[in-house]
Amino acid sequence: MVSPQAPTPGGSLGFWLRWSWRDLRRQWVAVVAIGLVMAIGIGVYAGLGSTSAWRRLSNDASFASLNMHDLRISLSPGTFTPEGTLAAVIAGIEGADSVAAADERLVTESQVDASHGDESVLVVARLVGMDLGAGAAVDRVWVSDGTAPDRTSGDAAGVLEVKFAEHRELPDSGSLTIAGSHEVRYAGLGMNPEDFYYEGPEGSVLSEGELAPVYLPLALAQQITDRPGAVNDAVMTLADGADRDEVAAQLVDGLDAAGVSATVTTADDAYAFRVLYEDIDNDQRFWNAIAGLVLVAAALGALNLISRIVEAQRREIGIGMALGVPRWKLSIRPLLIGTQIAALGTVAGIGVGILVGRAMKSLLVSFLPLPEYVTPFQFDVYGRAAVLGLLIPVVAAAVPVWRAVRVEPIEAIRTGHLAARTSRLSDWTRRFRLPGSSLTQMPFRNVFRAPRRSLLTALGVGAAIVALVAVLGMLDSFGRTIDRAGDEFTRGDPDRVLVQLDTFHAADSELVGAIAEQPTVGATDVGLRLPATALATDGADDLVMLVEFVDFADARWAPTVETPASVGGNPGSTGEGIVLSRKAADDLGVAPGGTLRLSHPARDGPASFAQVESDLTVSGIHANPIRPFAYLDLAQADRFGLGGLANVVHAYPAQGATSADVQRSVFALPGVASSQAVVRISESFDEALAQFVGFLAIAGVAVLLLALLIAFNAARITVDERRREHATMRAFGLPVRTVLVVLIKESVLVGLAATAVGVAAGTVFLDWMLASLASTTLPDLGIDRYVSPSTVVVAASVGIVAVAAAPLFLIRRIRRMDIPDTLRVME
Repeated sequence: MVSPQAPTPGGSLGFWLRWSWRDLRRQWVAVVAIGLVMAIGIGVYAGLGSTSAWRRLSNDASFASLNMHDLRISLSPGTFTPEGTLAAVIAGIEGADSVAAADERLVTESQVDASHGDESVLVVARLVGMDLGAGAAVDRVWVSDGTAPDRTSGDAAGVLEVKFAEHRELPDSGSLTIAGSHEVRYAGLGMNPEDFYYEGPEGSVLSEGELAPVYLPLALAQQITDRPGAVNDAVMTLADGADRDEVAAQLVDGLDAAGVSATVTTADDAYAFRVLYEDIDNDQRFWNAIAGLVLVAAALGALNLISRIVEAQRREIGIGMALGVPRWKLSIRPLLIGTQIAALGTVAGIGVGILVGRAMKSLLVSFLPLPEYVTPFQFDVYGRAAVLGLLIPVVAAAVPVWRAVRVEPIEAIRTGHLAARTSRLSDWTRRFRLPGSSLTQMPFRNVFRAPRRSLLTALGVGAAIVALVAVLGMLDSFGRTIDRAGDEFTRGDPDRVLVQLDTFHAADSELVGAIAEQPTVGATDVGLRLPATALATDGADDLVMLVEFVDFADARWAPTVETPASVGGNPGSTGEGIVLSRKAADDLGVAPGGTLRLSHPARDGPASFAQVESDLTVSGIHANPIRPFAYLDLAQADRFGLGGLANVVHAYPAQGATSADVQRSVFALPGVASSQAVVRISESFDEALAQFVGFLAIAGVAVLLLALLIAFNAARITVDERRREHATMRAFGLPVRTVLVVLIKESVLVGLAATAVGVAAGTVFLDWMLASLASTTLPDLGIDRYVSPSTVVVAASVGIVAVAAAPLFLIRRIRRMDIPDTLRVME
């Protein structure tokens, strides 16, 4: 019979609105909760999806505001030319009228002592002598903190790069000691467009905090470097409509005619320009995968929960069909529930998206300060999110409605909104005698009695666990990779200091001897480092590598060779082969025992080098997961024309000395370009991971809330569906705690299934993310999938503990149940 509260089905809009309002008041908790599930999904989708447009607009505005160069002239390393020479070459080309503005510069490498308090800061410095005045034409310096040096007042001060200063917690103004005991004052913090993102010095894996760009007036830079009137660099912008390639070709001809050895590059070749724009697409693919996964989890959760709400009205739909009401009219009421959830979820989702977007913007600004951040509201991204938010709940409601109106009225009436149809599984459980009392068996029978409903609930929670495992597993995998790299660098002696020399010196030279004779140095090993390019075959990309020559037999530190090839009948011997990282070997398609063609510099005169190609046997795979690092035995230096030479010294502290003591003792030695404690490499990895964790934490928090909401909603709807059973149990005198125990046991069974599905599918999804996304976002890291025990514990806590605890929030609802009314309604 029809419930006395149910109005007679009609066709007026007011009738449907009143009925919808009545359902909303009765189901407001479920509508709000499911709406929030959708809000999290579409909010994460919209918030993360906005970042690519923001970054592109911000990059464009920032490069334009500082007048980023179109072309750059860089003299060969170690060569200089009198000031005015490069300007004359630019003015003398045929396309000189195409050059809108040009500046000459002096760019040199040095060291800087920025120690303060108890912290020792001795790092590589890049000194950029340039026009710091307001009239600077090209690659201007943006001053973010402090003040710009006043050229008109003769202020002999510079500007310190802001990311380095913030990383090292330096003040907005102060002084630095440049190698050679030059005290230099900086008036502010800032950067030029080339340093929006920059590479570290040779030997440094990460740049932030390990390289200090210092922008100085040209005359001051010439004085500090003892290069009076000299320059080695020029940058220029072109007039609108100028042919950049044609002007570059004319510059090359003009430089050759002037007898100047230099290269001409474009803005596209600048590391900052290339990386910042390439990373946009790579990073967005990663965020799209995370956002899509969260949205799928929200959609599955909403589909399951809305379906269960709508299926609860099947008996009323059957009564309506029996009374002759058209089926399409009977479909309106349950569809309105999906519409309510869609409207609420979309509005709330836009708000969540704005919050996620603001959090992402805050992280971007802290991670990569730029002169201009342009972050307009992305109507297209939010429009797509809104369409998804409106469609998913309506479709989720339409599926069970379609199933309900297709059955015969008597079947829908007989089914009832609290009775679940039997299944083969429930028949099987009746034949199979479970141990224990009826109350012990009840949770198992409830799960198997409605397997589709139980499976949908498990999939809803499991989908959220998939996202949770994928996000946390990504952090686990990154963290383990970074730990492996740090362990390899610091193996043996974490206080080892890598001393980079300014050029090649004899291994028994006065400079190498001076390093070894420092009181803070207990022992040294000499080596070589060369840039090289591994030439790929079969259409793969060539790889830029840093090849280090190490004495594998006698050096105190040598790379760990995990997969040696048999070379000369001696497994594990490096012989005349090269040792690669696993990532490099996989990307190049070579294996131990195979052949690799290497393009590298080889000395062909006392001070000249030629670029040659050599075929090397891959003699093993080393333990460092960082792709660019490769190693050769020091005995092979002769074939590179470098026998008996060194440009790097591994210095080990003496008894009682620290790595900082070693760095300070070699700081002022002429010929020392830089020094870096290997422990700083490990620390830099951890700092980089901490920045990345900030981005993933946003998605992680959203996924965790999503899983908890789905678990709570599943428990609440289960209580509604089982209320007649619970009323019957209460009518027979069973206490509330017994009813709760049954609910909790049933939830635990569903939670176990959800956890198993979530962890398994999350691991598979993590494999896909690492293989297809991390390889483009972080191509130089060989990241192996790793899901830590703590991640499994968190997943189990959400899938089992949280789902099992959800019924506890409904104690009051069960305790205050009107038992006679509940049983009477169901008659």
